[in-house]
Amino acid sequence: MTNLATLTIDSLSHGPWGLGRDHGKVLMVPWTVPGDQVAAEVVEDHKRYSVARTVSLLRPSAARRTTPCPYAGACGGCSWQQVSYDAQLRAKQQNVADALARVGGLSGFEIHPILPAPREYHYRRRIRLHVDDRRRLGFRRAFSRDLVEVANCLIADQDADGGIGVAAEWVQRLEMRVFCVEILSADPSGQVILSATTRHRFRGADARVCKEAVAGPVAGIVMAGPGWRRRWGHTTLSFVVDGDLTLRHDADTFGQVNPDGNRGLVDEVLSWGAFGARDRVLDLYAGAGNLTLPMARRAGRVTAVEADRKLVLNGKRNAEHNGLHNVRWRRQDGASAVDDLIRLGRRFTTVVLNPPRAGAREVASRLAALGARRILYVSCNPATLARDLRQLADQGFALRRVRPMDLFPQTFHVEALAELILAEPSGPSVKSCD
Repeated sequence: MTNLATLTIDSLSHGPWGLGRDHGKVLMVPWTVPGDQVAAEVVEDHKRYSVARTVSLLRPSAARRTTPCPYAGACGGCSWQQVSYDAQLRAKQQNVADALARVGGLSGFEIHPILPAPREYHYRRRIRLHVDDRRRLGFRRAFSRDLVEVANCLIADQDADGGIGVAAEWVQRLEMRVFCVEILSADPSGQVILSATTRHRFRGADARVCKEAVAGPVAGIVMAGPGWRRRWGHTTLSFVVDGDLTLRHDADTFGQVNPDGNRGLVDEVLSWGAFGARDRVLDLYAGAGNLTLPMARRAGRVTAVEADRKLVLNGKRNAEHNGLHNVRWRRQDGASAVDDLIRLGRRFTTVVLNPPRAGAREVASRLAALGARRILYVSCNPATLARDLRQLADQGFALRRVRPMDLFPQTFHVEALAELILAEPSGPSVKSCD
């Protein structure tokens, strides 16, 4: 293979990479679109694949579009903006199916059409900006740790987007240097919450700066450094799921960044779960109750497991605020909680998992001992999902169906909901259903 190749891009992978083949070898070419014909120069040659750069776009794909963001191609955030949204959805659906087959070796399940995001842009209520030595705010440059300073962000919602300038002015006023700032929409107030992290000890002069900043567009501020955390103003976020269920969590804890997409995810879990009064549900990685409390409205009892102390407190308050008294909270990591529940002889009808990107390897091999005949697994990483589903399949759980969901348009990220039942697998290799 020469260093210069002509190829057609077949698919999209993680990050900005389009994939094509030259003489049978996979070439990874950034910022390309399925259907593009490109002349590409190989810049890194590996045994199983090569990395290349586009020398010229010979024939653009029908799925290629002009990017509306002025930072596209420089900013490393939204690496699929040049791809039409329909093509993004097809790629995400295919990436989930490919991971389940290639990583998990799974077959015999239905793969449902991907649920599109309610909005392509302005969907994030939370954005995280880096701060450089000159106190400029921005995102990392693609393939670099350099900063791309930004004045706006097209995937941030209106309030978070408008908060970028406010945050930049506040950072300039601080005596301490911060290395990142999160801007969060304090919906429905129209204000923002600023959350910053520093490597310095707290300086008293900055207390005055923060106190003065809590006015107008800023509802509250959270700052944290080595061994300390301070708050000013209102620093709690609220969001609505399951029709009228209002949940709250502290701004400096984990929460879904796409409220509209999250409501669709919760609705899908409730639909697939069809929970009733006889159900005893174990909710692992429960957070502040995003899935826990909607399920508790329907199930007889829910046991919620969450390792983060603040999220457990938030979850308990949410349950109390919504009059839900059939939830038992356990502040433990997933593995130790499962071990304890097995030792105590606890049994469940359904186990629900919503782990971080690293997946649930530490619990997947032991879930059969909890007696549940059904598992619902929500994942933000197709590769770790496939790995964990393989473990569950080896315990006798059959993968019944999978629903990809797009909560992060313009990026390669994709959510998926999988249902497994304790039964022998049957059916064709992989089938689609409408």
